[in-house]
Amino acid sequence: MKLLLTSAGIENQSIAEALIKLIGKRPAEVKVGFIPTAANVEGENKDWFINQFAQLQKFDFSWIDIIDISAIGVNWRQRLEEVDVVYVSGGNTFHLLDQTRKTGFGTWLQKELRTKVYVGASAGSILVTPNIAVASIDNGDENYPELTDTTGVRLVDFEVSPHTGTHVSGDANDAYVQTISNTFYAIDDNTAIVVDGETVTVVSEGDWKKY
Repeated sequence: MKLLLTSAGIENQSIAEALIKLIGKRPAEVKVGFIPTAANVEGENKDWFINQFAQLQKFDFSWIDIIDISAIGVNWRQRLEEVDVVYVSGGNTFHLLDQTRKTGFGTWLQKELRTKVYVGASAGSILVTPNIAVASIDNGDENYPELTDTTGVRLVDFEVSPHTGTHVSGDANDAYVQTISNTFYAIDDNTAIVVDGETVTVVSEGDWKKY
């Protein structure tokens, strides 16, 4: 299984090169399935959301299908069959987990990622960890669906705190770590965690910390 977990997408050359290496194809040959579901319940300015498309195009990923797994009548399974990269964007992590369970997307990921690369941005990164509770620290995501079970999709065995240094403080991460037993990564927007099979590495042009 191959995953690239980020805070804000393909923010820099180092992250882009890590993604290209995971895929094993030139960006111009790659098909990306972009999943915006987490952003559906978020209001206000979405320049951060638009920027993720600009990043992909900057690094020559020009084939992008936008696939909302929660949209009625959308056969997202069929459309994702033809993509090389499943890119799950940011927004509200609790809403994303709720929709992932209701649609069966989590089960699909566990079965189908053998032949695809997963890219997570913020909520999309937290989703695949053992637990998404970190999304609520430091006045983070509101639990709109009122989930009591915050178990994630569990594609990896560690937890991650995106946007550290901008939206999440080091003190908040330090406090949260005291409540868990999993390995924990705090990453800023210029850092990504690369998972290639059993190997986990970090690529960064910024700051990060492993607990």
